[in-house]
Amino acid sequence: MLGISNIFNKDYPEFWKKYTESFKFKATKYVVISLETSGIDPEKDVIMAIAATSVIGNRIIIKDSFELFIQRINENSSELTNEFITVNKFEKISENDAIVTLLNYLSNSIIIGHRVNFDIEMLDKCLSRMKLGKIRNEAYDIEAMFNKLQETNDKSYSLEHMGKALKINLSDRNSVSDDAYSIALLFLKLKDKLGIQ
Repeated sequence: MLGISNIFNKDYPEFWKKYTESFKFKATKYVVISLETSGIDPEKDVIMAIAATSVIGNRIIIKDSFELFIQRINENSSELTNEFITVNKFEKISENDAIVTLLNYLSNSIIIGHRVNFDIEMLDKCLSRMKLGKIRNEAYDIEAMFNKLQETNDKSYSLEHMGKALKINLSDRNSVSDDAYSIALLFLKLKDKLGIQ
């Protein structure tokens, strides 16, 4: 019986308790996320960088944004496993610290992303490695929103294509934070056109 008792009385970390308890309340903001990953297979690829920015009402809150770079070490040696990290001069943190930072920032917000289901799947894999549950936030995908606006079904659209169609000048995309800002701009336009509050 000790095993069953341990399952139900698991002592979760404070950040996870705070995150799960936040869903007792209504979301007050959108959070745009963008991930840099080592590939597109959630089973074997990992997150290299995360950027997030808040959208409240019809404004992108630039000062309430962040970009994190994750340190990747080969388990069999102290060598870095990815060239992206080797050439990147920004400070890098552990995957666990990055996830804690993101969930503290997210709280119960509605997540916005481009092909957001993939992003959530990648984040869920990180949480699984931490022996925690899954992302609980509601999420909107700007590609799905654009499909709705165009009255198309399941078509893939790049950020550049959507920007051109919506007459939005997107800046050069040199980082995950540039992508997050571009996604936020597109979301605001799509939200307005689709009448989303």
